[in-house]
Amino acid sequence: MKKTLLSLAITSSIAPFLFSSVAIAHQSADKNIERVVVTANRTQTAISDIAGTVWLVDLEQIETQINAGVDFKNALAQLIPSLDLGSQSRTNYSQNMRGRPMMVMIDGVSLNSSRGISRHLDAIDPFNVARIEVISGSTAVYGGGSIGGVINIITKEGDGNHEFNVGIKSGFAGHDDLGTNLAAATSWKNARSKGRVSLAYSQIDAMHDGNGDPIMMDTTQSGLQYTQSLDLMASTTFKINQQQSISMLGQYYNNESDGKHGLYFGDNSGSLFGDMTGVGIRAGLESEHVPQTKRSLFNVDYQHLDFFGHNLNIQAFMRSEDFDFYPRPRLNSTQDAISSFSSSEQSTDAYGFKFVLNKKWQAVDLAYGFDYDSEEFEALQTYYDPTIAQASGGLTIQSLFSVDRYPGFEVDSKAFFAQLSWQVIDSLSLSAGMRQQRMNNTVSDFVAGSASTQIAQNTAQSADAISGGSTDYDVTLFNLGAVFDITDNQQIWTNFAQAFELPNVAKYYGKGKYLPADANGHLALQEGSTVSIGNSRLKGIKTDSYELGWRFNNEDLTAQVSVYQSQSDQSIVTNRKTLLIDVKESPLRTRGIEGQIDYDINTAFRLGVNAHFVRGQSKTAQGDWAKIDVTKASSSKFTSYVAWQGDTLNVRLQSKTMFDLKDDGSKFNAKKADRQIDGYTELDLIVNYPLSTGTINFAVTNLLDKTYTTQWGKRAIYFYSPGYGPEALYDHKARGRSFNLNYSVKF
Repeated sequence: MKKTLLSLAITSSIAPFLFSSVAIAHQSADKNIERVVVTANRTQTAISDIAGTVWLVDLEQIETQINAGVDFKNALAQLIPSLDLGSQSRTNYSQNMRGRPMMVMIDGVSLNSSRGISRHLDAIDPFNVARIEVISGSTAVYGGGSIGGVINIITKEGDGNHEFNVGIKSGFAGHDDLGTNLAAATSWKNARSKGRVSLAYSQIDAMHDGNGDPIMMDTTQSGLQYTQSLDLMASTTFKINQQQSISMLGQYYNNESDGKHGLYFGDNSGSLFGDMTGVGIRAGLESEHVPQTKRSLFNVDYQHLDFFGHNLNIQAFMRSEDFDFYPRPRLNSTQDAISSFSSSEQSTDAYGFKFVLNKKWQAVDLAYGFDYDSEEFEALQTYYDPTIAQASGGLTIQSLFSVDRYPGFEVDSKAFFAQLSWQVIDSLSLSAGMRQQRMNNTVSDFVAGSASTQIAQNTAQSADAISGGSTDYDVTLFNLGAVFDITDNQQIWTNFAQAFELPNVAKYYGKGKYLPADANGHLALQEGSTVSIGNSRLKGIKTDSYELGWRFNNEDLTAQVSVYQSQSDQSIVTNRKTLLIDVKESPLRTRGIEGQIDYDINTAFRLGVNAHFVRGQSKTAQGDWAKIDVTKASSSKFTSYVAWQGDTLNVRLQSKTMFDLKDDGSKFNAKKADRQIDGYTELDLIVNYPLSTGTINFAVTNLLDKTYTTQWGKRAIYFYSPGYGPEALYDHKARGRSFNLNYSVKF
């Protein structure tokens, strides 16, 4: 709480010295215009009619953050109360909503997969984002993966205008401490059609912390130093007649390392054994594989406004993605020698369609339909010559062989859903929904990596395969809600919703122990050691969520606050040595409060705060509730801002605070210690100046040059040290004070 008060005090006290006292007409959008979202109920619905916590992040808010050089993950966390602060790395692992995993979509197409690779927010350049619709908390409408909520990224459409954006960012800590971005779009719009084509490119070189030291490159989930990003997008909408239209979207996104820079582990890779002399990022990397996120997306949307009295929407999509990871070493069990150098390549192909019908009567609004989606997953682990890699300090990587990293699998899902809203009286509306989902999970036979490696190295000739198989899941989810209008501009609501999660399939199946090779060089599985569909079916996890909320909206003040609890009977446990998972019969609950207030102090000044106080707990063997592991838990947070808007200058000072996060590891296992992630407070100063053509944007992020370890950095230490080297190799600091200059124009 002290950090919360500190961040608000700093923001509020500095503001008067920065801003002129001249008052001018406030130029924000008319708040009397009712905001409408599609994500919450699968049809257009006014936020005031929704029995749940819904946030709408508009284009102005997005541009304010992005043009200031705030990365996308942390920009969203600044604007969405229940979303955890981001990692400043490629991964968004454990960046939860309401302490639970979230679903991320682009124009209604889910980016989640059953493998659960945490790169959902490494998916689009913010230049192509028009708005973001957010459901905070569980929802039965979307089924699997939406336990913590849904973030639906809506892309820009053709409006007849053109856009250009260019910017640079630097902390001036070295000659290559520089980031650049360049984006352009052209669009058209007439009576029958509209369209937009855009290209966005960005490059990040070195990154330094508040002490001016280079930030340690992330060799686990892959960092963003010396990376290049390209987002190519095209969309079009054609109006067939007054009732019918068809829209198409195509996207190619690629964020990859430059292939030249890598982490030097010191002479003879001495840092892996504690000698950090000379460790740092260097040019001269020679590797066939470099970190990369590559995704292609194609989406077709057909709409009929009068299909037998219904509004009909049919959506078909395809998504293909490849994730490459950095080649990294692993130590032997005694941490005195390198056992291997390897990296993984993981691919997912998904396709499906959605069929939605909507019918409105005087007091009743009904939406119902059918969803189908299918995904296929496969992964390879490539091993490199450890002698050459070690001698070069990890910069010369020569591949030897590749084996399957995880069992391949396919998941097919079919679901029927219905959502009904009933305006009982003028001041009271009720809602109810149901989703019946059937999932089929087919897992391939799999020879575990330990055995495949021996065969590839000719120390064994063959091995038993861990059997695959197929299993079905039938899940029925419900939601119930009520909204009561206290006055014309404020409501209270209550809501019950269920969500379902199929844990990480790849990290559950395909486990087994092999006996030593027999006389024929065959590796046989040890009886009773395997985990397969035949002997240990992966359990799905259903979560029940309850919330009570209040919202208010008038000309000067908007506010929304809700209290919630979500609980499931099972929880996912990660093995610290193998990083594989298991599902335990251990109840898990998350409780919290989230809220946001925006207030127009006068015609020039605007103040806002948002906060999320959350605690995740699981039951111990003794039946007591204890705080869950910090590698998965969410921390409470608080953000605030003061903004001043003039006729020629606009200024915003904002803060974000993450609270200390501590678990109760010792209560689950006496051999474990309680672990902690330290919190922090960070300030950003944002200034924009309109020109006769375009706008100049200037910003200073991490204004006080705070040095701290990011959430992911601390989690990486817990996950990978000492098995992959000392803590210092995974202590990923946040970027220090940085200056951003940007020019944007629309014409």
